Amino acid sequence: MANLLASVGNGLRRVLGFLVGAALFAIVILVCIQVFSRYFIGAPTPGLAEISRILFIWMTFLGAALLVSQRQLIVIDLLHDRLSSGIFTRLKVLVDIATAVFLVFLAVYARHLMIVVGQKIAPATGISFDWFYGALLAFSVLGLFFVAERLFGASRAGQETAPAAEKPIAHEGAQS
Repeated sequence: MANLLASVGNGLRRVLGFLVGAALFAIVILVCIQVFSRYFIGAPTPGLAEISRILFIWMTFLGAALLVSQRQLIVIDLLHDRLSSGIFTRLKVLVDIATAVFLVFLAVYARHLMIVVGQKIAPATGISFDWFYGALLAFSVLGLFFVAERLFGASRAGQETAPAAEKPIAHEGAQS
């Protein structure tokens, strides 16, 4: 079970990294097309602006899910040096549980928002606003998977399943 969680998690991390990079690349291309179209041709492209906004929202939340998988989204390292490894391990589990509870509430609320705004469409592209709030739901579900991967994979295998990059950068310089 732990190996399955770890392999699925590693695959998801690779896919998320690719999607975030592809979204950033697409945003840059779309904005360049918008600038060229507006200033050189004289024709505004509001549809491209909406697509860029949707891509930016998805890039942000998929990137946040990737950071949750590496335990780097929000790191307060005030206690890292002051706690023993046993207490620090328990603190990480407590933080993961609190994160999971938050993500469950966020997923429920995101789904509620999708139901409420599902009938509305973006004016320039005709895309449903579900696509805007779907990124929040995707972040919640992916974040829950990565937290579960850490909690169940680490407890079953006796080791961390998250990548080695989960240590804050500040500690690497302090240890040198």
